[in-house]
Amino acid sequence: MAIVNVKKMSVIALRRNKNRLVELLQRLGKVEIIDIKEKTPKEEWDSFFMSRETSRELIELQGKLSDIQFALDFTARYSASKKSMFAGKPVYREEEMENLSGSQQLWDVIRECRELESRLNGLKSEEMKLGNIIDILKPWESLDVPIEELKPTHKVIIHPGTLPANSVERVKQLLTEKAPESSLQVISSDRELAYVLLVYLRSLEDGVSEVLKENSWSRADLPQLEGTPRQAIVSVEEKIKEFAEIRREIGEKAVKLAESRPQLEVLFDYYSMVINRVDAAGTAGETRETFYMEGWVAEPDIDSIRQAVLKKVPEAFIVIGEAGEDDDVPVVVDNPRLVEPFELITDLYSPPGRNDIDPNIMVAPFFFIFFGMMISDAGYGLVLALLGFFALKTLKPEGMARKLFGLVVLGGVSTVFWGAMFGGWFGDLIKIPAVWMNPLEDPMSLLVFSFILGVIQIYFGLGAAAYKNIKSGKVLDAVYDQGLWFVFLSGLIMFVYPPLAGTAKILSLAGAAGLVLTQGRSKKNIVGKFTSGLLSLYGVTGYLSDVLSYSRILALGLATGVIGMVINTMAKMLGFNIIGYVLMTVALIVGHVFNIAINALGAYVHSSRLQYVEFFSKFYEGGGRTFNPFRLKTKYTNLLNEEEI
Repeated sequence: MAIVNVKKMSVIALRRNKNRLVELLQRLGKVEIIDIKEKTPKEEWDSFFMSRETSRELIELQGKLSDIQFALDFTARYSASKKSMFAGKPVYREEEMENLSGSQQLWDVIRECRELESRLNGLKSEEMKLGNIIDILKPWESLDVPIEELKPTHKVIIHPGTLPANSVERVKQLLTEKAPESSLQVISSDRELAYVLLVYLRSLEDGVSEVLKENSWSRADLPQLEGTPRQAIVSVEEKIKEFAEIRREIGEKAVKLAESRPQLEVLFDYYSMVINRVDAAGTAGETRETFYMEGWVAEPDIDSIRQAVLKKVPEAFIVIGEAGEDDDVPVVVDNPRLVEPFELITDLYSPPGRNDIDPNIMVAPFFFIFFGMMISDAGYGLVLALLGFFALKTLKPEGMARKLFGLVVLGGVSTVFWGAMFGGWFGDLIKIPAVWMNPLEDPMSLLVFSFILGVIQIYFGLGAAAYKNIKSGKVLDAVYDQGLWFVFLSGLIMFVYPPLAGTAKILSLAGAAGLVLTQGRSKKNIVGKFTSGLLSLYGVTGYLSDVLSYSRILALGLATGVIGMVINTMAKMLGFNIIGYVLMTVALIVGHVFNIAINALGAYVHSSRLQYVEFFSKFYEGGGRTFNPFRLKTKYTNLLNEEEI
């Protein structure tokens, strides 16, 4: 398969039917809406269309969605029933969802969630304040004087305060000298501070102030509570206990509200859907009686979309046109079902550009082979394939997640095949002879085989580059830039087999001569042409480096097998009695799970790297934008799509 041709669809219809059309397009899920206002000059827009303010409606809807999301987050903390990750989404008709949106009971639930959260925040704030009061009073706990009595009188001043712990005795001595009619009582102390109660006659204030200033005195402002500090602490702790009871009551109410969570989820999906519609409708241009919309459609879907639109909006006028040179055209690829999971590899690198060819059909077989060879353990492959299949059947993922689990299944199948070829079954835990060869006994054969696979993929890359040039009408470029390299490299490879040395010499010399004569063709003078052509031969080192990169297939395959054998050996050392057999089983499970995880990740990364660096560098540009159709997007539910019934 290849990249699907994408056309621009323009629709003009009566303004009163705009919402019907937008709803239809959302249900079809086959049109990517174009925001024509963004690409139209303001003067031109104002001369053709009326200005329509949709932001207020959007803000109101988004506010409601925000309230619903808040209620969902709040009730999630109190929901007694937890959803199983394997549970499917409930299915609703839009009419059912719309009816829920008008349920005052649900909006009351949302309001109550706000109120309870506000009360909880208030309790939390008060608890923090009370906790701070306790922290302040703790050092004064042994003071047996009521806090309300720690006030200056007409003749006596009473101050609680702090001093550096190492200066208390010095301060006492100075006060004895300068203010003999004073008292400094240490209430408590820690490593840094002493908490003291200072009492002195008001007439001695100047002398006392001088002493305190010189010794880092800090007055303590105790909370204005009744009773001694200890009594105040007990009183505050009682209040905190009361808050705990209030919090329990709030929790009970929240649990009751959480029973409405399934309906809130439906409400969330409904408003998400409506917001998307309003947003899409805002991209249209409007006159007094009509509206105009544009969108990208895949060519195979044009007829079905046209029929659906005319059935829903009979007066609609539809024009299908080609994309302009400056248009940001999305990319749609159409691949067989077995190839679709491998689209993930390409998309993570970069979707195909407008003038690219779809590489997925070529990536699929090579990635499939490389992944399996890099793990090369049939037991591990069975685990991966079963896990991926189980995830596909139970989670029913969509989009990228579906491709990922599909990739795990196919990678597992490949791993089973190559594991059987190489005799790997959970390391050497299960003794089944290799169908082909044991890489641990004959690593050189596997290394040569890896290089052969690398050469084949590089040739595919050259072929793809030649195809692109021919498709663009650059036939000579395909001959000079890919054909001559194919001849030159083939000649060099043939030298490995002595009986073909004569043919190899002819091909390599012919290819080299052709490259020298053609690779500098863009230069203006003969010297520049010849020099550039001669230097182009240095590119052979790049191809050699690319081929050597495929040695990672051997390296990862050996690593998986060796680690598996080490795990088995270490686990078997534990199996000397009943407890030992239990420990051995645990060690085998944990060890092999770890080995599967780390080597599956390594196989994915390195197989992808071979595609990105060694393969894509020959022909693939990327830089495209994936087709993003306007469609139904739900998080908690599935909408019954009448357009597909």
